[in-house]
Amino acid sequence: MKNLILIFFLSLAASFNSYAQPEILKTCDEMTDKCYYIPSEKIVLINEVIKQGFNMAPRFEEKRGKLEMTDILCKVANIGACHENDKLIIMFSDGNKLTFISWNKFNCEGDAWFSVSESDIAKLASFKVTKAYIQNGRSYDSLTMEIPEVNGEYFIKLISDMRQGIVKQID
Repeated sequence: MKNLILIFFLSLAASFNSYAQPEILKTCDEMTDKCYYIPSEKIVLINEVIKQGFNMAPRFEEKRGKLEMTDILCKVANIGACHENDKLIIMFSDGNKLTFISWNKFNCEGDAWFSVSESDIAKLASFKVTKAYIQNGRSYDSLTMEIPEVNGEYFIKLISDMRQGIVKQID
């Protein structure tokens, strides 16, 4: 039942995802004086026939007064039960691929987090994404999905905004 609810929310997010351009949102906690940067949209990939899916979004942090992309965060539904050492492969419009292995600890919440290097960011900023593959590192269950055309320039847009310091305050 928990997985079906998660698929429902991933589906709901997909319907909103296809109409908006992503932007970087900034929210600050006035009690801790910490600020967080989150994308307004995620790429949501669902196979409704087999009730599997995942979403992915970059994670941003402010370091030395500049915004930096540090990770790609994924939430995975029904692709194995628990997660560690998951693999994410992103394919670009030119046929090249980036491969990532998750760094976060074992969990059964569907979390898979992937570090990105400067060279990874350079590729994500330069080419449209066309497909994504995720593999559970424990069960080896996997899913490959085409990325909708509307999301092809998702990373290009967010990384461009990051480099230009374009952030929308939401507090």
